[in-house]
Amino acid sequence: MKSNFYTYTYSLFFLFISFGVFSQDFKLKITSKIEVENIALKNIEFNQNHKDSSSVYKEISKIHEHLKNQGYFISTIDSIRRNNSIFTTYFSLKTKVERAILFIKNKDSINIPINTLKAKLNEITNSLDKEGKSFSKVSLKNINIKNDLLFANLIVEESRSRKIKKTIVKGYEKFPKSYLKNYFKLKKRKTFSKDLIEKISENSNNLNFVNEIKAPEVLFTKDSTLLYLYFKKISNNSIDALISFASQENGGVLFNGNVDLKLSNIFNTGEQFELFWNSIGNERQEFRVKTILPYILNSPVSTNLEFSIYRQDSSFTNTKFNSIFNYDINQKLKIGLYYSSESSEELEKATNTTSFDNYFIGINVNFNEIKNDIFRNKKLFFNIASSFGKRNGEAATSNQFKIQSKANYLWEFNSRNSLYINNEIGVLNSDQYFLNELFRVGGVNSIRGFNEQSIFTKNYTFINLEYRYLTSNSSYLYTITDFGIINTTSNQSIIGLGLGYLFVNKNSKINLNIAIGKTSDNPFNFSDTKLAVSWINYF
Repeated sequence: MKSNFYTYTYSLFFLFISFGVFSQDFKLKITSKIEVENIALKNIEFNQNHKDSSSVYKEISKIHEHLKNQGYFISTIDSIRRNNSIFTTYFSLKTKVERAILFIKNKDSINIPINTLKAKLNEITNSLDKEGKSFSKVSLKNINIKNDLLFANLIVEESRSRKIKKTIVKGYEKFPKSYLKNYFKLKKRKTFSKDLIEKISENSNNLNFVNEIKAPEVLFTKDSTLLYLYFKKISNNSIDALISFASQENGGVLFNGNVDLKLSNIFNTGEQFELFWNSIGNERQEFRVKTILPYILNSPVSTNLEFSIYRQDSSFTNTKFNSIFNYDINQKLKIGLYYSSESSEELEKATNTTSFDNYFIGINVNFNEIKNDIFRNKKLFFNIASSFGKRNGEAATSNQFKIQSKANYLWEFNSRNSLYINNEIGVLNSDQYFLNELFRVGGVNSIRGFNEQSIFTKNYTFINLEYRYLTSNSSYLYTITDFGIINTTSNQSIIGLGLGYLFVNKNSKINLNIAIGKTSDNPFNFSDTKLAVSWINYF
């Protein structure tokens, strides 16, 4: 028994010793035997702590390269001494070169600070790359150092310009050709460059219907340049539905519930289709259908079309049509012409509603950067629509002005902690206001802790803050802090507070949250706490 105890103790002892040896950290120090040179070495920023010796030697090489870029061309590493886990590297800097004089082919010369020499050579290389001359060579020959000056011949060997003859998509052969031309900017005889290839990979991450399965490849032949892209089509369709039935007093059936259907790239054109239906008994009903058609007739113009019907109990019914014709500035930024028309029918006479028709014409700007993670987050989003219009109806005709904007950003502190910030603003300017033309806010998509679209206002702004803590690779807890200001007859503040939990699996995303809201005129009432459940299924 005693022998087993000693064996166990010795085993643990050697285990801890082994762990300490194999997990040992190393520290790097740099110095010079010449005191004046230590002043320059102290100004160098480098990584002092390393996990293994190979990392230490790589860092020493980086430091030496940095010294040369700063003008210490003839600097040397005198020695590297190791004392247990500490590596001390002795440099000899010698004379520092301050400026470089480069002679060009036509006997001209350029005189530049030595610390810009590498950037200058890269600038020339990148300039040639943009011209399609990616195989050009830029070098210095006949290098001569006198005092603090470097003299050299600048040699530029230009290759012939390469044009992309054809782009071939592998893995998803039906990838929309309009995206090759207008999204990736791969027009016929496009000038080839290394920068272009890198941007293709970057921009493909902003598409929600494909994954890049392999980096782009280029086949160079004597007479042509062929570009190969490797994509995989992914399904990005979703549905969030909950429907219930209830009997009416007259014997009919009353539908309650919510349906949010989103279809993407069904016809391999990058199109999007959305259908939304929401009904809360006889209180309010909404139906909305939206479609996004990208790059119409292979042009850089895309269109967003939306039709909606909203009914507020027995008070009024609004029918609305929106259209936006967008032009791509780049892969993330669009600017478009906005047009909307709305018709409202007053169902029962009231002092604050009226039947009317209106229209608005304006400009829409949209920026969208997708994070492309498992939660399908957006890294940065911004949209603003500014428009002028006119209302005609039983009341006097009125010229109107409207602004609506939405912006959100996901601020990641580290791998587990992040802060989601969202802001929305709406402004309606008119000579006279009616209830059925006002903005409707409140609910899970605006101020949580309130009923959906239960707050009518002519002006509003609100901020949603969510502190998110990642509990696993597929779930996170989040806080709800919503604050807003609305204006009907006077400014009034509204607040929503709560907690939520979101998790995803292979084909669904479930979002649970509980929130309570209050206005500046009323205190918190816990009996009005709202529980929201969203179960989105992907297919």
